Amino acid sequence: MDPAVDQVADPEADAVPEPPAARRRIAVVTDDAAALPPAWLETAAREGGLEVVQMPVMIDGQIFPVPDGPHDDEIPQALILALAEGRPVTTSRPSPGQFRRVYQRLQEAGYEGIVSVHLSAELSGTTGAARIARQAIDVPVTVVDSRTAAMAQGFGAQKAWNVAGTGAGQEEVAAAAREGSRDNTLLLWVPSLDSLRRGGRIAPSSAVLNAVLQIRPLLSIADGKLVAVEKPRSPARARARFAALVGEALATSEHEDPVLVMHHLGDENGARELGEELVEAHRPDATLVVSQLPPVLAAHVGLGARAAVVEGPSARPVLHPVPPGS
Repeated sequence: MDPAVDQVADPEADAVPEPPAARRRIAVVTDDAAALPPAWLETAAREGGLEVVQMPVMIDGQIFPVPDGPHDDEIPQALILALAEGRPVTTSRPSPGQFRRVYQRLQEAGYEGIVSVHLSAELSGTTGAARIARQAIDVPVTVVDSRTAAMAQGFGAQKAWNVAGTGAGQEEVAAAAREGSRDNTLLLWVPSLDSLRRGGRIAPSSAVLNAVLQIRPLLSIADGKLVAVEKPRSPARARARFAALVGEALATSEHEDPVLVMHHLGDENGARELGEELVEAHRPDATLVVSQLPPVLAAHVGLGARAAVVEGPSARPVLHPVPPGS
């Protein structure tokens, strides 16, 4: 009998085996100023390789959240109430000890390195705390100053985590963090500068003058610092210019299918409604994400604040800082 004739073919004999999934060698750490959306955090939690360090907010002398404790969904409501009543609200950087414990956990989990992506060093001492903490860790820790905040920083953390998922090394993951943080447009509208004044983010004289003239400035972050990009003279004008500039940034984004993130403080419906209008009018292929401002940022911008972040570099930058004194 000819074995070549009677042999039963194995249908899987010529199948190309699936390549093994890339192992995450590098973990990503960020802080909650990145305002990462809950749905994305859930995905990252399932796959691993991401840690978010909580930044403390002090309300009436009480610190929220408890260091290294679970996230508390009641913190935003307590913060909103305190801001509405004019009670003292302050913020602080995470302690080096918080970072050290997070880095230690990741080291013990077997990661070969860590990329730590944080709120602009011009606005917070967070990167300094991270650099102190890494001295006690055996694996390399690259601390990336995002030079921005909110989901503009969050895009940096997301991109770093996505690249780490391909098995990329330390330098490649850090480069992705810098690129993701840089290639987006952030615009912030604050109805009042009182919270920024109390937090030392703007000079008291500027806050008083803007209040007298009824100026409602539109703000962004340039070179890591908070800057004014326009100074509308009424709330209605400020809202209109906010929508116009965000719409223009969305329309000119070079990202193939950009994400528009609308941040709010206690006004989810309003943020969603505006975001839907902007996507429909300027970029129907964009994805809308609505996310509450994290407490550490909300404490400084106050009630009624709204922020927008458009993913991707703009083909024609739409935000231009106003020269000081103008």
